[in-house]
Amino acid sequence: MKVPTLSALCGMFLAAGLTSTSFAAERVVFMTDWKPEAEQGGFYEAQALGLYAKHGLDVQIRSGGTGANPQQLMAAGAVDMAIGSNSFFVLNLVKAGAPVVAVMASYQKDPQVLILHPEDKAAGLADLKGRPIMISDASIDTMWAWLKGKYGFEDKQIRKYSGSPAPFLVDKTAIQQGYATSEPLTIEKAGGFKPKLFLLADSGYSTYGSLVLVKGDWVTKKPEVVKAFVEASIEGWKAYMSGDPAPADALIKKGNPDMTDEILAYARDRMKEYGIIDSGDTKTMGIGAMTDARWAEFTKMATGAGLYPADIDAKKGYTLQFVDKGYGLDAR
Repeated sequence: MKVPTLSALCGMFLAAGLTSTSFAAERVVFMTDWKPEAEQGGFYEAQALGLYAKHGLDVQIRSGGTGANPQQLMAAGAVDMAIGSNSFFVLNLVKAGAPVVAVMASYQKDPQVLILHPEDKAAGLADLKGRPIMISDASIDTMWAWLKGKYGFEDKQIRKYSGSPAPFLVDKTAIQQGYATSEPLTIEKAGGFKPKLFLLADSGYSTYGSLVLVKGDWVTKKPEVVKAFVEASIEGWKAYMSGDPAPADALIKKGNPDMTDEILAYARDRMKEYGIIDSGDTKTMGIGAMTDARWAEFTKMATGAGLYPADIDAKKGYTLQFVDKGYGLDAR
């Protein structure tokens, strides 16, 4: 009996697909910023299609929700990666000195909108100066600060937004905040009309959304893991937005029974309509794109509003090392 040589044995293992990643996939705990929903669809699609596993990763997706703070858990080292809802969170982490870095922006546009009744005569955000607007406490130091700086809004306009559309529905002069991907559908189903929307991003609200945050030392110690996660997630977003979303939707509905096919389809359609995932820089740089220029623009706005020290160094909170590679452009 002929004994196989070492090189022959290696060839046999490779032929069988038994690479080193087959034996020891890198474990990654990734936390979202809310319960499973279409707005996280690309990550769930990557999981459902085995794209993370294909890239040598064993990814556990933990959903956020009321009381959960992915950014704090990241800073404390309790999870490996997490979603940062917008660029403000990145600057908050820089300000706190937390060793966390943004490596990818899933959203090129923040889906934040102001919602009005369809018969309202306002033609744009500037027309809303001086009018009562229902917003949440969490928005006072983010979108509201931007509205004050750009349009001269004043704090006396603020009315409490509890998350319920009821006050809006009974008052035809009312204005409330919301996400383009969710609240308008709730209002349409409850009120029987399609509301008017002003997407803040289309008027210069330059924050990124759904940023992928990783432990800072992973960028230098585990760059191959970060690269694999970013690439798999981008593939997941391409598949979810342009292919069959059913695999991700099944996982989302399993993790969040409140989700329905109608809600998921509505959110996905609005993300396409408004270019939440794929617009601007992604047309030439690929999904997940970020640029120094846009981070500088956002930081200038945020520091100008007095939210951060004038000398804050935003570059400590993000890296372009893993994006802007044109991933997925060949599939357009």
